[in-house]
Amino acid sequence: MAGRNAAGGRSGFKIYLFWAILALPVPWMALSHLRDRKFDLVLWTGDIAGWLLIVTLCITPLLLLFGPLPGLKISRRYLGVASCLYTLLHLGIWLVHVSPRAVLQSFVRPGVLPGWLALAILLPLALTSTDAAVARMGTGWKRLQRWVYAAVILSALHWLLVTENLAMAILSFAPLAGLSLWRFWRNQRRYGRSG
Repeated sequence: MAGRNAAGGRSGFKIYLFWAILALPVPWMALSHLRDRKFDLVLWTGDIAGWLLIVTLCITPLLLLFGPLPGLKISRRYLGVASCLYTLLHLGIWLVHVSPRAVLQSFVRPGVLPGWLALAILLPLALTSTDAAVARMGTGWKRLQRWVYAAVILSALHWLLVTENLAMAILSFAPLAGLSLWRFWRNQRRYGRSG
């Protein structure tokens, strides 16, 4: 019993430590903005949200490629939720800097609309990422979570259409694109042989 509690305590500590690491960019961005008002909080929160989403989706192909990697499968859910939280922070900071009219117009702007749609998908995915939701939803949870692929495509569109640094956006999505192509090729070979 004591061993189980100690193991649970260690596991809980690792989760809190992981969340603390994921939160580290927040004080860094705040201090950077205080030192230099030209530091673009909207840009950086968006980039971090995008990078976290990309890393989240790279985990499954990496597990298929290299086999079980300690803690990676469990971390995937936390990374996805962190991506959604940074997306909300990105949105919140942007809303502070624009007029209500600009917000309304953003729903018809080709560069911003995909961002709204990606957030609309990410929110229910994040809200159902608790252990209780996974247990309650059963196989439906996995079906719902597959919408993350639509979210990453919409996020990529948003990033590519609004960025002033196109090379950074393309380089950021390149690892995921490469791993996704490899996974598609792997599945084609596997199911092609069985068929």
